[in-house]
Amino acid sequence: MSQQNERTLYFASLCQQLYNPKSPEERNQAQKILEHSFPTFTDTNGLPPAGVDTQDISTPMDTAYALRVLLESSPDPYVLTFALSRLKQLVQAQFALFNQDAKIQLRQFLLQYAFMHPDLLPFIITQLAGVLAVITLLGWADVEQYKNVHKDILEFIQASVDHRIVGMQILAVMVQDINPPSFARSAAKFRKAAGEFRDTQLLNICETAYKTLEELVQHSIGFTSSDQEQRLQEATLSLMTKCFSYDFNGTSVDESGEDIGIIQIPASWRPLFENPEFLNTMFRAYKEFPPPRSSKVMECLVQIASVRKTLFNDQEERSKFVVKVMQGIREIIVASQGLNDTDNYNEFCRLLFRFRATVPLNEMVEKPGYLDWIELIAEFSLKAFQSWKFAPNTSMYVLGFWARIVQSMTYYQQLGESAVEKLGNITVELTRSYISTSIDAVSTRIEEALDDPLENEESIIETLNMLGQIAHCKYEASSTALINLFDPITVEYQALINQATSNNMTNPETFREALEVIETKFAWLVYVMAAFVGNRSAFLNSEDLDKIDSEITTKVLQLMDVQQSLQTQHGNTFMNEKLDLAFIYFFQQFKKSYMSESNGRDIYSKLSKVFGISDQVLMLDVIMRKIVSNLQYWADNEQLIRRTLELFNELATGYGASKNLRKIETTRLILQNHMASQFAFCQNEKQSENRILYFQVLCKLLFADDNVDERTFYEFMKPFDVRFSNLGPLNSVEAFRQETTRRALRDIFVDMYGFISPMQTRRHFILFFEWFYTEYSSVLLRAVEAWSPDPIVSSLLTFYSEFVHNKSQRLGFEISSANGILMFRDASQIVCSFGSQIIKQTITDENQKYEFKYKNIAACFSIMSKCLGGRYINFGVLWLYQDKAINEALDMIIQLMMNIPMDDLMSFPKLSLSFFHLLDELSREQLMAIPSISPEAFLYVMQACEQGVESTDSLVRSHACSSIFNICSYVIKETEKAEREAQKSSTSDASSRRRSSVASGNVNQIAGNHWLMTYLRQFPQTLPTLMSTVFSLVLFDDNSDQWSLSRPLYGLMLLQREYMIRYIDAVIEQQLPERRAFVTTSLNNLFDGVNWTLSPKDRERFTQNVSSFRRLLNLNSVTLVPLATPPPFY
Repeated sequence: MSQQNERTLYFASLCQQLYNPKSPEERNQAQKILEHSFPTFTDTNGLPPAGVDTQDISTPMDTAYALRVLLESSPDPYVLTFALSRLKQLVQAQFALFNQDAKIQLRQFLLQYAFMHPDLLPFIITQLAGVLAVITLLGWADVEQYKNVHKDILEFIQASVDHRIVGMQILAVMVQDINPPSFARSAAKFRKAAGEFRDTQLLNICETAYKTLEELVQHSIGFTSSDQEQRLQEATLSLMTKCFSYDFNGTSVDESGEDIGIIQIPASWRPLFENPEFLNTMFRAYKEFPPPRSSKVMECLVQIASVRKTLFNDQEERSKFVVKVMQGIREIIVASQGLNDTDNYNEFCRLLFRFRATVPLNEMVEKPGYLDWIELIAEFSLKAFQSWKFAPNTSMYVLGFWARIVQSMTYYQQLGESAVEKLGNITVELTRSYISTSIDAVSTRIEEALDDPLENEESIIETLNMLGQIAHCKYEASSTALINLFDPITVEYQALINQATSNNMTNPETFREALEVIETKFAWLVYVMAAFVGNRSAFLNSEDLDKIDSEITTKVLQLMDVQQSLQTQHGNTFMNEKLDLAFIYFFQQFKKSYMSESNGRDIYSKLSKVFGISDQVLMLDVIMRKIVSNLQYWADNEQLIRRTLELFNELATGYGASKNLRKIETTRLILQNHMASQFAFCQNEKQSENRILYFQVLCKLLFADDNVDERTFYEFMKPFDVRFSNLGPLNSVEAFRQETTRRALRDIFVDMYGFISPMQTRRHFILFFEWFYTEYSSVLLRAVEAWSPDPIVSSLLTFYSEFVHNKSQRLGFEISSANGILMFRDASQIVCSFGSQIIKQTITDENQKYEFKYKNIAACFSIMSKCLGGRYINFGVLWLYQDKAINEALDMIIQLMMNIPMDDLMSFPKLSLSFFHLLDELSREQLMAIPSISPEAFLYVMQACEQGVESTDSLVRSHACSSIFNICSYVIKETEKAEREAQKSSTSDASSRRRSSVASGNVNQIAGNHWLMTYLRQFPQTLPTLMSTVFSLVLFDDNSDQWSLSRPLYGLMLLQREYMIRYIDAVIEQQLPERRAFVTTSLNNLFDGVNWTLSPKDRERFTQNVSSFRRLLNLNSVTLVPLATPPPFY
């Protein structure tokens, strides 16, 4: 066996281990050897270590050649997969280093390889085409031969059928990959290449695909098997889909979630679309190809129907195109061609939607046979609604088609009387059909346990919104149809309710089942009614429309009253969650349409007769009573309480709305009795998040009155006073540890957290501060002391973190006030009480670490960061008078930091963020004010900074960068200060011989006795290590945080000038010889115009240089080779 064969077998076995390993260790080892054997020179493994035969590889071109040999030597799919993926990585990183001949030969080799192996597996062809696409994109501007994509693949098309299939597959991948949604690097350069590819190659490629489709439809290609025919059909349709999906206008709009995009086909494509046989061929292909390929044809038709109107030369050609599409749609519906396949059916509904989105209504109406055509679409739509089991996701497209028809009718007034009448009648029938089908399906869904669309409220609201638009075309008739469907069910419902209220219920389970069906039908109807009312046009005031909505609203309120009578007698025994959610949504839509000052009073015409509701305030009272009812009866349902409170919050949001709400008796009763026993959800442990929202809304309502005085405020706080007094004297630790006391206090502070979180003004917050601080702050302090380190203390810490938060400057105490200092003393006591207990606790269970330890440590960090960053505490006074609170707090914070292993710190995102936020605030001033910290603490902080800048969380990284900059700034200022003092006390001769420590970049020469200076001298590797980490991120990491990283890097470079030079030299030396001159120039440009001072001007200049450096690398497609290890710091 030859040496080459042995090598091939060896690499084949490694590839087998890589893609089909017996263990992760085997995979990692195989990957390491393969990467060393075929280096891409973009990582620390780029230059292979001793012991691995590298075939004398020293340049990227050597690696490319070795991969070519590997590809030619083995047909093993694992080998081919590795070789092609590694070749793609190599090309993406080092293509600029290939000479012209190598670039041409590499592309020619790949094309020849594909031509010689037409039996390659599809995923291998996809990979090979992906490499071709990358090469074409990177070399488009420089290599003329790369611009002959169509010509090169034409050789495949003209050869055997198998070659044609491979050619089509390659083209499909290339079209897709040359024009991705976004480019990671060199966007302008690649976008230009994609544009030129569109202008010179894409049309020819699409025409080739179309000609192949014509041959397939005409059966003029000889196939050796049916499988071969299927594969060519699939490849052809895939290529056509990719061609029509191309980003023709270069905006890279991702339309994956949108179905209304107009395809901006270039004018040069006009002959293809004006070809008389083009659409005929497409529709014929749909009829002849079996699923799933027929759905691919329909997908192409969806795109074709979405082309821009201006593509066509004149109105006649455009008219022919529209008529042919309409004719094709008609034939499919009449023959029901392929519509028994779900994918075909869905795509056909999309075709209707997209066709209507791009063809204006007036353009369709003027076509011959339009009225018959639109009636046919209406019949199809009615059947589509009834086919909800077969194709449950098509209603949105069908309704979307008709919603756009109706929207257009408001713009185009000259449609003709017959067209308007026909469309109006159709919309009424569609509305009736959709509603009746939805409510008739309820029984089937429940009996067969099928998915209920009402369980996905967001989706059903989007769909019903389109139904509401359709209904408004002929609103009176549509509303009559709705009410006619509503009334018979009301009769059934009333009979059931009468049965329940008269105690004639013979079989409760049968009653419950019948009630569920009826109330679920009502839920559908109420959602539909909400869509009707919510689609009231903001610019169209009509008394007639308002009266119709008044009738609809009356029906909803009557239904709600009947339901309420059942609740009154049986409590929550027979309640229906879906129906109550529908009521909430209805009131949200009613508020949107009718609760503004500009709306007329006709909405209350029917309401005033039936319920005596004649204005907004009375309507608000009805809504508030429903809100109160939900809060009373749905204590265990988190979702419904949440939606109820969201409605409450909407009503309370806005100056005028909140004032109106304050006028209502129900609202006043809530404000006076907000903890009444009727609000059972407040006693439910699962509802803590909802209770927070509840008290946030109450806070908004309370302060909606501009003249809230102390009396009003203290009246509101009385329930809290009662809750505190009910706890008893609490004169011992044991009293605090009683389970009932623990739960009661926890709930109190959860509620108070919700209450204070929306406060924005100083006056409002001071009211709360004066109430809480004098009476109850001691309860908080003693509770923390008694409960720590139990997780239940979380509610207290979270509350105090909000309490000390100076958002909107709400903690702006008078200049002579000691409140800020008093608050910090309490914060210090809280942190120390909790911290002294938690650091004694060891938790080994990984699943409990956060909940039982780190969650509350993070809360302590949050308390201190808000105190330090709030700018309302005079820390200078605390230090001046040697107040133990500041020392103890900072000492405990350091202990808490040290109690967190570094791996844990970076493993829990919320802990990481709170830690680095605190470190950022601490390092601005107070960290340096600490008399001393231990060497271990110093090293921990510096190591944390290093870990933080490498975090993938941008906020964590930003805070870590800021912390490093703060530390560096302090060191630089202290160094300059020490120099000035030394210069004053030395002779001029000595001064002239002294080198500036900053200028020399040697922190070991820094004078000063501060602990930070001492430790930097004691651990001289600290700053160089930090600088190499930050610099490596700037140089080698592809991230968007260059501004954040440039700040600490500049400070570190100021302090480590000598090491910086060594590091840059090492980076240059590590690069490939061909790149060293370019890299040297680029790195030197980092310091252009920088005077090496801490002035904002110099910092900004350096940041600009860093951005320019990264931009230059991307523009030239340069990926730097990282350092395996940074240079020594000594």
